[in-house]
Amino acid sequence: MFPLTATEEKKGEKAMTYHELVEKVRTALVVKADASKIEEHIAVQVNVTGEAEGAFYIEIKDGVLCVEPYTYNDRDFLLTADAEEILAVAQGKKTLESAITEGTIAHEGDWDKTLTLSGIIPAAAVKKTAKKTKAEKEEAKAEEPAEGQLAFAEEAPAEEAKPAEAPAEEVKTEEAPKAEDAPKKKAGRPKKGTSSSKTSTKTTSKTKSKDTAKNK
Repeated sequence: MFPLTATEEKKGEKAMTYHELVEKVRTALVVKADASKIEEHIAVQVNVTGEAEGAFYIEIKDGVLCVEPYTYNDRDFLLTADAEEILAVAQGKKTLESAITEGTIAHEGDWDKTLTLSGIIPAAAVKKTAKKTKAEKEEAKAEEPAEGQLAFAEEAPAEEAKPAEAPAEEVKTEEAPKAEDAPKKKAGRPKKGTSSSKTSTKTTSKTKSKDTAKNK
């Protein structure tokens, strides 16, 4: 067992060192992974390529997981990948199984124990609001109407249909007959059997009384 050196710094920014990578993997796995139910012994060596180049091992013994900056000759399987991919798996951003299947991590050795280690690494919490890709943002921007113009696809919201109201019953009111509509009485024409008869009766009685006076 022997410690390995750190890599050179990247141009324009500080590169992650080997020891920084090991510490980040230790924090992610030892703190979050629960190996208490693992009864078998598992030992894996991880070879880091590129940035933070080196090797470290992960061991599960008596239900306790540890990460140390050394090689492990009597290992169950070997993993080889760059620092970014190894850290992504350790932090639960992707599973060890999927990384091996995709070919981003090279694998040699016991597959069953590999799946056991993959099963205890907790997945990272998924954010409720997913970030939009660059293409989705450009597409959404293209669909937005220019200032002062309405998009053709936009339509005014339809008004909620109101329940049809029953027509109110019309109340018929009898209008009083107008004065003009009332039948006009013709002046000078007495009703039959009334005024004329009375007049003739009065005239006849007057004539009789005059004749009687003369005879006397």
